[in-house]
Amino acid sequence: METSDDKLERRMYSHDLAPLPKEMDAIFKTMPDQVIRPGYTEEVSQMVKKAIATNKPIVPRGAGTWGLGGSVPVKGGYVLDMTAMNKIISIDDRNMTVTVQPGITWKALADALDAKGLFLPSHPSSAPSATIGGWIGTGGTGIGAYKYGTAGDFVRDLEVVLPSGAIMHTGDKRVPANGGGPNLNWLFVGSEGILGVITEVTFSVLPKPEEIRFVSYSFADLAKSAPALRKLVRSDVNPMHIMFGDRSHFDYLRSIGKHAPEVGCMFTMALTGSKASVDAEEKALDEMVSAAGGSKLPKEVADHEWSERSYEFRVRELGVGAIPGEILVPLDSLEKVLGEMDKLVKGMKLKTATIGTVADNNTVMLMPYYLTEEQNFWRSTTAMGFGKKLGDIAFENGGRPVGLGIFFAANLSRVRGKEGAELVRTLKRAMDPHEIMNPGKLVETGTRWGIAMPAFLMNFGMNMMAGVKGLMPRDKMGERELAKVKK
Repeated sequence: METSDDKLERRMYSHDLAPLPKEMDAIFKTMPDQVIRPGYTEEVSQMVKKAIATNKPIVPRGAGTWGLGGSVPVKGGYVLDMTAMNKIISIDDRNMTVTVQPGITWKALADALDAKGLFLPSHPSSAPSATIGGWIGTGGTGIGAYKYGTAGDFVRDLEVVLPSGAIMHTGDKRVPANGGGPNLNWLFVGSEGILGVITEVTFSVLPKPEEIRFVSYSFADLAKSAPALRKLVRSDVNPMHIMFGDRSHFDYLRSIGKHAPEVGCMFTMALTGSKASVDAEEKALDEMVSAAGGSKLPKEVADHEWSERSYEFRVRELGVGAIPGEILVPLDSLEKVLGEMDKLVKGMKLKTATIGTVADNNTVMLMPYYLTEEQNFWRSTTAMGFGKKLGDIAFENGGRPVGLGIFFAANLSRVRGKEGAELVRTLKRAMDPHEIMNPGKLVETGTRWGIAMPAFLMNFGMNMMAGVKGLMPRDKMGERELAKVKK
């Protein structure tokens, strides 16, 4: 087990994908007291018991590729960097399972399975760096979800170190957990590390499909793609994955010298199955898109877009921050939501682009991102109100924001209802009576003083930030580069 007390290294663990202004240290103690890199389960258990004995928080962390502060301390303590636990324990091709440690990346696991003709279709777009444990902990809905379900749907068993230091297994490595009482796998999927530390995962896997093919289509804009999407989700065409980006996203990519088409918006889909079934699905898609006024793009465009699926935020190369929002909305509300998002962006004077996926046959995941000057405290801080207002748009249209972390824990009651939220809090108190397991997240917005920020106050503050941002001059990040590509 490695430990580090180095100040610079500890500072690197005080943020995730979304950097926090140093001024936030007045509210949150984001710098850990110590960084721990365990190598096996028993060392994690030892650290949990040490956290209880020293009355210090313990914060599990993967690669830090999330943006809601779920792996960022609010009261200091110990950060458990799980990336050293990155081994494949076994690939059982007879029982079609794989057992791994939580620190392995999704790409490393996918490559190992591919070499044996196996396939784990659900994974995050950040697969080259995102860890297995981190994405399970955030309950991610990513690549492959449309056809196969989320990563949680493939979990057979989890080994978890509880807030007491005890080690438990949640399921069975060879058969599903159904019919054995409540499914304990799902207790930890999406729990954001507040109920325990995942130390081992067993997935069920599939044979690699005979054919994996990529196709891309363009539309005048995202709203005009909605009729084709509605027809698709009510058909027997079943893509593995459907992802999209709007005009601004591709304009920004070209502005930093990346290959990107000049389109109003573009959808790229992955089709899997036998060659005959994929041929039939591609033909049906061509007809649907054409009837809705869209156009098919060349195969090399589709192949390129698929190869770029893990690098949505290359726009950071402009030298600015790119902070994503993330909401799930019903497909039948898509045009209305896009219109309200446009009004919000204009009202807050932000520079934004939108990417996203079709999560299932009723749900679209929209991930608008805004450019921000991270070194400008007032601009970067007030822009954080965008996430709150974006979530409000989702709630008002039958959807919800994705993830809670530090900043959106106030949404728990809106997401789960009053009784559901209290059940989650009761569960947290029962499992973690010492309040040491990733405190200040999901069930409350914690502070460095150990006092939770009331939900109404957090929401009021976020709304105020959005209002102040709207009074500031219009953001101009990236305008010079965009002007060059539009000439």
